[in-house]
Amino acid sequence: MAFLQRVINGGGKIHREMAVGTGRTDLLIEFNGERFVLELKLKRLPSARQKGLDQISRYLDTLGMTKGYLILFEIKPSSIIPWETRVKWEDISHQNKEITIVEM
Repeated sequence: MAFLQRVINGGGKIHREMAVGTGRTDLLIEFNGERFVLELKLKRLPSARQKGLDQISRYLDTLGMTKGYLILFEIKPSSIIPWETRVKWEDISHQNKEITIVEM
């Protein structure tokens, strides 16, 4: 959060846990006239990815947007899953939305 705040200090806003319909998106960032929706999930269960995709898709529908970001945080230590294999980026289409998935 502190990193994002420093990035947008030049004229943006970060909304945390913003109400979107009946849910709450983790982060909505407004910067240079654009909006970015981020959903954050811990990878406790294999279903975290699918649940996160469905969740962010609903938020994007409510906001009238088609692009969002799902950030998945691995909870296993780096001694088990090293950073070299842990960090991944993937652009996918899900429910007619463009979702960038970042795993770390």
